[in-house]
Amino acid sequence: MIFRQTDLLKNTEFGRLLRDCPLLCIDIGARGGFESDLLPIAFAVDAVGVEPDPEAFGALATSGSAPWRSLRYLRSAIAGSRGQRVLSVPRYGGSASLLEHDISFGSVFKKPQFFEVERREPVETETLDQALQGAGLSGPSYLKLDVEGAELEILEAAPQAVASLLAVKVEVSFLPFRKGQPLAADIDAFFRARGFQLMDLLTPVHWRSESDVVHPHADCGRVPYSRGQLAQGDYLYFRSPEALEGDEQRLKAAGLAAAYGFFDHALRLLGPCGIDAETVIGEASRVFGRHAWLEAAKTHLRRLWTFARSLRNLSGAMPSGRRQ
Repeated sequence: MIFRQTDLLKNTEFGRLLRDCPLLCIDIGARGGFESDLLPIAFAVDAVGVEPDPEAFGALATSGSAPWRSLRYLRSAIAGSRGQRVLSVPRYGGSASLLEHDISFGSVFKKPQFFEVERREPVETETLDQALQGAGLSGPSYLKLDVEGAELEILEAAPQAVASLLAVKVEVSFLPFRKGQPLAADIDAFFRARGFQLMDLLTPVHWRSESDVVHPHADCGRVPYSRGQLAQGDYLYFRSPEALEGDEQRLKAAGLAAAYGFFDHALRLLGPCGIDAETVIGEASRVFGRHAWLEAAKTHLRRLWTFARSLRNLSGAMPSGRRQ
């Protein structure tokens, strides 16, 4: 679970340090709003969302800048080169991709809404470096990529942006849902070769072929309980501490680590910066930890009834000839 509370760290000493060191953060695939994972440090984030789908972009363009230090949206299709491509938008718009969907997976997992294309939008593509240059931006500290299969081509075509990044959240697939799609191992090889460490697999998604109910719950279908196959998730990378240069980079990297709750890592980063890192990080950790504990407690209580109710689906009589 990722804990999100707006400006949670703002009134800590750590927050006061971050306010003097704002971070340019890019969200490619910003349908629905800018990346909420960074809300604990929103006061220090200059947010730039990028969205190619005209319908989704139209909804974003009417939103205000709160709670971010600043916010702007770019209607741009980021890819591996400049040119003309087609954005395929299925019934579930969040699965829109520049790659061709493999509808066989929709049949196997009974999720056609993610694969059956409803409309096709011609788009003009450009690289991330070109888009940032055109918007007068440089030196992003954070990148979120949610582009349904085009992640690797975007990264390989953006050496300037990648060189400045301190943290990256990138959606990865463990199954080739789109034709020619690189998988999680390919993304991992790219980042490890450039001095990044994999910190976490966030929000892993497991798919069943018989049901949408996932472990440890059960339903009343012909296969009430089964573990699901790992389908996709988000890899979270931080640049290796040894690759950071100067106190400002370390402070920004520590801010991103704190937004995700990695306070041990933040303490390690700030150690050489000439501040009382133990006190600064300790205070921020306690503030974050109290709120995260309460949020986790509420989540567990909400899920308890659903969890208990699923037991009923496992208590029916076994099919004839299967009794032990």
